[in-house]
Amino acid sequence: MKRILLLIILNIGLVFNGWSQITEAEYFIDTDPGVGNATNLTLGAGNDINENFNIPTAGLSNGLHVLHIRVKGTSDVWSLYYRDYFYILTIEVPETGSNLSAAEYFIDTDPGVGNANTLSITSGQTIDNTFSIPTSGIANGLHVLHIRVQDLDGNWSLYYRDYFYIHTVNNFVSTPITGAEYFFDTDPGVGNGTSIAITEGFSIDETLAIPVPEDMADGNHYLYLRVKSMDDNWSTYIFALFNVDSTLSIGDINDLDFKVFPNPTNTSLNIQFNKDLDYSLQLFDVHGKELLRTNTDGLNTRLDFSNYPKGMYLLHVIEQKSAKRTTVKVIKS
Repeated sequence: MKRILLLIILNIGLVFNGWSQITEAEYFIDTDPGVGNATNLTLGAGNDINENFNIPTAGLSNGLHVLHIRVKGTSDVWSLYYRDYFYILTIEVPETGSNLSAAEYFIDTDPGVGNANTLSITSGQTIDNTFSIPTSGIANGLHVLHIRVQDLDGNWSLYYRDYFYIHTVNNFVSTPITGAEYFFDTDPGVGNGTSIAITEGFSIDETLAIPVPEDMADGNHYLYLRVKSMDDNWSTYIFALFNVDSTLSIGDINDLDFKVFPNPTNTSLNIQFNKDLDYSLQLFDVHGKELLRTNTDGLNTRLDFSNYPKGMYLLHVIEQKSAKRTTVKVIKS
């Protein structure tokens, strides 16, 4: 059996004339036994008190109750009480749960407990399984999937449910993609975005360098991209969230004497310095997230890009003594 315990944070001060210090405190629940006759609270004397108390609730019935607290000063005068409401709920918890032994699902209409479609599960206190649920024969539109489980004692749980949507595409004929456009934040209308040069085909797998407007405000923004088929039909757009931070400007702050190659790269990036100085390197993605921070060792440094996804990155090169900095755009192909 678990019983909710009440944690009270008491912050009471006495402000009447003639009071110097608070010396005692007492509490009662629901019914006042009379001033000075309630349950004592241990506290340190002072002009005000800021204490935490654990108030036992054993023996209280389930339901709403009222806690009252009052204090007494050195003049032997009690304050009015402070009160607050709390709720008692007793929860019966079994010592050991029975293992889950079966599971079933149904879509939309419940056929009755134990009469739905069986799911194969691994028996245990919990289950972590992946299921493939067929949707053939289900009409287009919104549907509800329900899943429930049974334990070894034969008890069924309430069901878990989630929504899904069925849409059947008939006579689909693929046509080549011939155009693409992008826009930021606000849709200017289909065909009115900024055009992107692409290689025509049935799919696109290209690295695109999309410039961010110089006057774009710092903060979160969305980039949207859509494509057009040979039949002049536009797709729905895909979008990505990115962050603009003017402190991560790609403009050179101070030119440093070094080379970065190959750029674009798909495996590693070489950085070759002409002066044997101490440099630090910082790599950021286009969202401003720092991916790497390291110091150079000698005139030549190599960075591993093999585990990074395709796209644009910002490499900050800082000469440590002078704090001169240059930022380089790096493309992972």
